[in-house]
Amino acid sequence: MNITVRQMRIFATVAETLNMSRAAKRLFLTQPAVSMQLKQLEETLGVKLFEQHGRKLNLTEAGRDFLGYCQRILAQLQEAEQVMGEYKGVHRGTLSIAAASTISHFAVAMIAEFRQIHPNIKVDLEVTNRSTVLCQLESNSKDIVLMGQPPERADLEHVVIKDNPLVVIAHPENPLCQHKQIPLAKLVQHTFVIREKGSGTREALKNLLRTHNLYLEEAMVMNNNESIKLCVKAGLGLGVVSVHTIREEIEKGSLRMLGVEHFPIIKKWHMVHRKMHHLPPVAKAFRDFLVNA
Repeated sequence: MNITVRQMRIFATVAETLNMSRAAKRLFLTQPAVSMQLKQLEETLGVKLFEQHGRKLNLTEAGRDFLGYCQRILAQLQEAEQVMGEYKGVHRGTLSIAAASTISHFAVAMIAEFRQIHPNIKVDLEVTNRSTVLCQLESNSKDIVLMGQPPERADLEHVVIKDNPLVVIAHPENPLCQHKQIPLAKLVQHTFVIREKGSGTREALKNLLRTHNLYLEEAMVMNNNESIKLCVKAGLGLGVVSVHTIREEIEKGSLRMLGVEHFPIIKKWHMVHRKMHHLPPVAKAFRDFLVNA
């Protein structure tokens, strides 16, 4: 059989969209060109790959089987291209990365330094919460993930890249700022602005309180550290955030870091990726950069 890689890519795209027009747009081809390539492919194979029911396009049984082969072949070709690219060095490419919101300041700073070394790379960065980061690991939709404690799974590879101390913050005029060491039992009597369920910061705080049989009344729940800082600045309550996210506010005096019993909570930031996923050259270079930073 004389099947071309181009035909397989066109077939796989049409099979994914089940729409000739959308597939043609995605492939930057005309619809007649896509139809012609599919017709030639079916003639070469001697089977029908699609069947039309009105405006609806569906894969035949043969088409579904052939799609599996095409996907595996195209994935192998992509991996081969990536491996060969490693021999050329990192000159271009896209760094696809997700970061938990608590690590976003550090991630952006490291990406900025990395791009000074590799100015031609592109960056696809998504900052989100822990739950979404875990979903991205599961779906393998990002090359690298930066997060707190990763799940204990045999299919994940991770390395510690930095300590992440969690601290309690308050408005500068809060009376607690006058105390050098606040007992944990006294702290929980105050109003808190806390991260949402699924957040690593929230879990760390809750675990500490459970250890000491304490309960925290949640006045407000926020899904990112910036919102927590804004609420604390407005005097709406205390907050728990990474020390790395408040350096500017501490220097300006808009926030105060409290001395609290059992704080800071020392967490770790990790770089994580799936073992089965062959990292592109740019992702490998960024991984090595972080480890040696």
